[in-house]
Formats: sequence, structure tokens, C-alpha cells
Amino acid sequence: MTQVTAEGLFLVLLCCLYWACRDRRRHLQSRIGRQAFRNTYEVGRNIFFMLRKNRLRLTGDTSVLNRGCILYSFHFGVWESMPCTLKRLGYKVGIIVNRYYKPGGSILARLCDYLLLRWRSAAGVKVFYAENTLGIVRFLKSGGIFGMLVDGNTLHQKEGKARKLATICRVPLVPFAAYRSKGQGILEIGCDLASIIGAKPLDYLWAYRSR
Repeated sequence: MTQVTAEGLFLVLLCCLYWACRDRRRHLQSRIGRQAFRNTYEVGRNIFFMLRKNRLRLTGDTSVLNRGCILYSFHFGVWESMPCTLKRLGYKVGIIVNRYYKPGGSILARLCDYLLLRWRSAAGVKVFYAENTLGIVRFLKSGGIFGMLVDGNTLHQKEGKARKLATICRVPLVPFAAYRSKGQGILEIGCDLASIIGAKPLDYLWAYRSR
């Protein structure tokens, strides 16, 4: 199966899920209006890119990566490609993620957590959950690069927590953006996130809701 065929089949599947998930579709349409279906298409292409673990070209102020720092962004572009890109370049990288499974939850949610953990940590990236506060602090103080997404029901919903963590650990808080451009992936460090989303609004996951 060629990459074009595989991507096409993936997009068809995603569009079917878009129409099947009525509540999520309404949420998406309330945020972006008539461009909801086009947004689903662009996000689908980004997800397919991330699943293939394509490498990104590193740009921007990379000097901050030589010491411990917090890299923050939104559910924008190909955000999941950031950790493995930096890990392959020799950096010590960790990320914080949400759990889908809760006590008494479904087997599907437990399986989802297991598969995502295997996929995210495959390149040697350290994966943390919200309850691992002490481990996160130790990781940052040891010179690690810690990635987190700060959006939720608003773009900056969790940015205050990121700033508090940076202050406690005495490390810089640095924005990043990972996105596709002219057929290749770009990882931009120290960027203006508002300007980038303004230029590529359909690459943001507007259907996302905070958990």
C-alpha cells in the first residue's frame, strides 16, 4: 500500500468518525463554523504524519535546549512529533500526558492508555502523568527538556500551571510549534504561537476539549 493510499483511507475513516460523533461535531462547529469539515481534513493529515513518526527540521532559538527547560504549545500541527525529534538529536526529553482510563472505566480506555504509552515512549521519551509531580520536578532539575500542551477549553487554559512549574524549577518556559510546511515537518523553538495559529488556523485541533 502506498503512502498516498494509506493516507486517503485514514482520512476517510476520520471523516466517518467526524459524522458519527455528533456531540464532538457540534462542539467543533461552534468553534470554527463552516470550516469544520476542512479543519477535520487538515487535522487528519497531521495525525497521519505523526503516526508515521516523520522527523522535523529544527529551527528557531535552539540554544535553550542545551539546559533544562519547559517547552509548551497547543494541540496544533504535528505536536506529537516534537519529543521523538529532539530525542533522536540526543536531548533528554520528557512529556506530560492525560490518562483516558479511570477506576471503573472501560477496557477500551485502558487499552488506549497502554498503546499510547508504548507509542510515545518507543524512542526513549520519558512519559509522565499529572500525579508524577515529584518525578517531573526531578527531571527538570536534572537538565531535562519537558514538553506540555497548555490549551484546553481555551488556548491558554493551563499556561498558568506551566509558568508555576517553571518558577519552582527555575527553568525557562519556551513556546514551540510543530507543523507541516511544503511537504516537510518543522519544529520551531521560541516562536510566536499566536501568529503561527493565525496563519494556519485549520491546523489547530478545534474539536479538543479539556479533560
